[in-house]
Amino acid sequence: MIELLFNKLMPIVILIIIGYYWKKKELPFDKDMISSLIMNLGTPALLIASINNKDLTSENIITILIYGTIIIAICTILTIAYLKLENKPIRPFLQSFIFPNTGGLGIPIVYVLLGQTAFVYAITFSVLINIYHFTIGLWLSNSSLNLKKALQTPVLYALVVALVFKGTNTELPFIIEDVCKMLGGIVIPLLLIAFGSSLVGIKIGQNIKAVRMGVVRVVLGFLVVYTIFYFGNFEPVLIYTLLIQYSMPIATTSYLFALRFNGPFEEIAVMTASSTIAILFLLPLIIYVIN
Repeated sequence: MIELLFNKLMPIVILIIIGYYWKKKELPFDKDMISSLIMNLGTPALLIASINNKDLTSENIITILIYGTIIIAICTILTIAYLKLENKPIRPFLQSFIFPNTGGLGIPIVYVLLGQTAFVYAITFSVLINIYHFTIGLWLSNSSLNLKKALQTPVLYALVVALVFKGTNTELPFIIEDVCKMLGGIVIPLLLIAFGSSLVGIKIGQNIKAVRMGVVRVVLGFLVVYTIFYFGNFEPVLIYTLLIQYSMPIATTSYLFALRFNGPFEEIAVMTASSTIAILFLLPLIIYVIN
């Protein structure tokens, strides 16, 4: 387990460090160009590639859709209450709390701890989170986004295309699939480098509230799913998968949205870092609950 975390976290840390020193050395860095490239090309391609995954079936999509949506709804209510206590605006911060990093970190941990069946559930839940993040999360992040602008968002077109192909059991042409995978491959590295660059000049001592909020995100996600698990009667592998996935740290996509739409990207950068560190301390408790 320690080796897994090291292998998964170190590439993330290295890319963040690269971004940090790139900005520190004042090398050319156009954050508007990078965020536009990710939003308009990389992310739509990544969404198509992920939904096209052959492990996704109609049955587990429906199961995860029901339980996953219930979890997100409960966490949304609790997060709104918490943000009011912190005197923080709800729209810019809500999406960072309710749509965590289920893909890059959650999926491999689920696979190692729970096996192949849980792995399929994890992929399905991660796709659900992505769909919600790039629709509801996008709307939350951009207060000026109206219906007309929403319909012009490339991510929405990509989502519709992917769901049509999936719903009709139509396979993507190999060339299109490869292009989507290649374009989708730029998203995470560029996001992490941009994230690292945003940490330049940030004084953690002056952002204690953001550090606390990042830790609260991880704890809140764990408690919401654990409470449902404790009082409900569910298939163990399903609830264990959701417990791991929804305890994951803040997704770098939340930072991207804040950066793209002039949100509180510095605070969300600190929250992302602190929530990632927090999961290292929460994982032993998650493993204990599962066992």
